[in-house]
Amino acid sequence: MKKYFYIPLAVVMLAGVLATNAHAQSNSPRRIVAYIPFTFNVGKTSLPAGRYTITVVNPTSDRPILQVRSDNGRSSAMILTNGVIGDVSEKSKLVFERDGDRYYFAQAQMAGDSTSLATPRAKTHAGAKPSPGNIAKKNTVVITAG
Repeated sequence: MKKYFYIPLAVVMLAGVLATNAHAQSNSPRRIVAYIPFTFNVGKTSLPAGRYTITVVNPTSDRPILQVRSDNGRSSAMILTNGVIGDVSEKSKLVFERDGDRYYFAQAQMAGDSTSLATPRAKTHAGAKPSPGNIAKKNTVVITAG
C-alpha cells in the first residue's frame, strides 16, 4: 500500500524540481560586455577606461539595479535605474552624456529589448557648472556591443 503512495509523491517532487530548474534558466543574467575608451562616472563613482561588464542585478524588479564592473575586478559601481520604453535595439548599447571632457553613464539597453535602463542624473552632474569653453561641447556618446 505504501508503495502506491510513494510513486505519485516522487513524480510530483520530480516535476517540481524540473519546473524550478527551467525557471532559473529563463532568468539568466542580463548583461553587456563592452570596452569603454574613456574615464566615466556612474553616479558619484569615477571609473577608468577599460573593458566592463554591465549586469542587471535584480531583473524582476520594477527598479533594476545595474552593476558596472571592470574585467580585472578592481573598479565597480552600482546604480538604480528606471525603465524607459523605446524602440527594440538589435545590438546592446551603452549611452553616456558628455560634458566637456567628463562622461556620465546615462543608460544601458540589452539587445532585443525595447526597454532602456536609464540612470537618474547625479547631483554632481546635474548641478555641475560647465566652464565657459565647454558649454558647446555637451553631447551624447553611444557605445554598441555584440
